[in-house]
Amino acid sequence: MSAGSTVVFTRQKLILRVAYWVLKPFALLRRRLDWVVGPEDIALMATHIAAALPRSYTAIHARNPFYEVDYDAVIQKPSAALGGRLAVWRRLYGGPLLLAWLVSRSRGFIYVGGGAFLEGHHDEREFEFSFIRGHGRRLVCYFTGNDIRSPKLMAERAARTGRPNIGTALAATDPLFAGDAYDEARRVRAEVADRHAEVIFTAREDQLSYLTSPTRPFLYFYPDEQFAANSAKFESTDKIVVVHAPSNPLLKGTDAVRRAMARITSENPTVEYRELIGVPHDQVLGALDGAHIALNEFYSSMPGVFGVEAMARRCVLVTSARVQDEPDLGPDAEGAWVVADVDTLYDVVTEVIAHPEQMSGQADLGWEWARAHASASASRVALAAALAPRPAG
Repeated sequence: MSAGSTVVFTRQKLILRVAYWVLKPFALLRRRLDWVVGPEDIALMATHIAAALPRSYTAIHARNPFYEVDYDAVIQKPSAALGGRLAVWRRLYGGPLLLAWLVSRSRGFIYVGGGAFLEGHHDEREFEFSFIRGHGRRLVCYFTGNDIRSPKLMAERAARTGRPNIGTALAATDPLFAGDAYDEARRVRAEVADRHAEVIFTAREDQLSYLTSPTRPFLYFYPDEQFAANSAKFESTDKIVVVHAPSNPLLKGTDAVRRAMARITSENPTVEYRELIGVPHDQVLGALDGAHIALNEFYSSMPGVFGVEAMARRCVLVTSARVQDEPDLGPDAEGAWVVADVDTLYDVVTEVIAHPEQMSGQADLGWEWARAHASASASRVALAAALAPRPAG
């Protein structure tokens, strides 16, 4: 931790304390907010959560270049738009100013990911969360993956199950993730969340962590309007299209996908493999509309966002998710997708394409599960139940 970074954090804390009292009288004149959602919008989770909550407000550090989304507030602006020095000052000190303003106006905060409005890595958000709770505001943590996942605990699980998982894959990409400092930061982050958050959303096994509080299952909030109607694509399987769109090829098992698909396409000329990396989101959805099979991720115990998108677009989903490994999925997830690991992927996909007459029915099972459990409407009901104020006493 550099001395300069420590100085910035000290200044941020001072700005937050002073700005809160300066801005509070003005905030009382503005519309009251129920929930502030941010400061990260990982896979559009903050956007979807805010859309599910009346009187919510999205406050984000920086835009995701792959999504065209309108936020209520964005802290970082491009240097070209503001001028270099002003952009730096906004990045460093805009967070505490915005937080001071929103603490005065809102009833609660939902933190998506591991980010913070201040330099949260200094204390894993202890000061920030204490400030929010100290002013009587509600606090919810919504973890999405590596923001809370412990590679060491995941390695222990891999040893027990005999299968690699996303934690071991992460550690293999860079020794930093297998180190004590990284794991210790995740332990402290879990302790801070346990201490301050009244509700914590995560995936108990897929995001295995040091959390000790009861947790709520991860919710996807996939937009209802994105669920495709019945498609004619399965009426003709003269060409079977297989799509893989990894956000992180190293963690999604893309090397294994490429090996398996290279062999499958050489043996089956009617199979076409399409891989999309770093392309606009609309292009991914368009590819899924024309695909029969979607290959999601192969170190995970639950479908990723791309997997839900694939089921919603009526594709046969192939992924490593298992109900036995992730109880939060619920028993009715059994059979909604086809299970494969990095070492069984070739055999599983070969079996799927060998029975094209079964693909439409399998895609329907995935569509039905996603609609019932991963849609925005279903997630909205679960979220409202989780956030309902507890009765006094």
